[in-house]
Amino acid sequence: MSEHPVTTSSRREQIVGAAVAVFSRYGYRRTSMELLADAAGVSRPALYQHFRNKKDVLRGVAQLIDAQMGAAARAAVGGTDSLADRLYSVLSIKLETGIGVADAGHRQELIAEATALGITSASPLEGPLADVLADVPGVKEGAVTAREIAALLLDSTVGIGQSDDPPDVLRARLRQLVDLTTRALGQGSSS
Repeated sequence: MSEHPVTTSSRREQIVGAAVAVFSRYGYRRTSMELLADAAGVSRPALYQHFRNKKDVLRGVAQLIDAQMGAAARAAVGGTDSLADRLYSVLSIKLETGIGVADAGHRQELIAEATALGITSASPLEGPLADVLADVPGVKEGAVTAREIAALLLDSTVGIGQSDDPPDVLRARLRQLVDLTTRALGQGSSS
């Protein structure tokens, strides 16, 4: 039985996957390339073959998370009937990803660093979740566009996720946000 060589893309994915846990545990500033290499089970020279620096690794992590959230959001929208449930399903992906990626202190630091370094956009109008939210049936255009509604909901979800409160409290706040939004859109609430 012959061993299959590790491809460049699979090694890169291995490093990015390990980096999620390292950035979650240590934050951006305290994470070193050595910690990233150790977590991925590669040497530092091997790490530098795939990533120029820590910022480049963080960019890879942001791209991975965006892709995973986008795929999950598209799947979630199709599985529910009411506007409130569709909105909650998509927004909860963002909230749960934030809760699962890092503790509150590191979440805030990672978001701030990724935005300051130009890795992620400060604009919630961009990205896969905004695309999905703007296309949810029932989010109708009026004085506020569907894209602006998506941005407001994503900004609010980020704000909820930055709280130090327990996850069940954050989920309840997200449900309240969705209920208020659907009432404002004339679609009733989920409760």
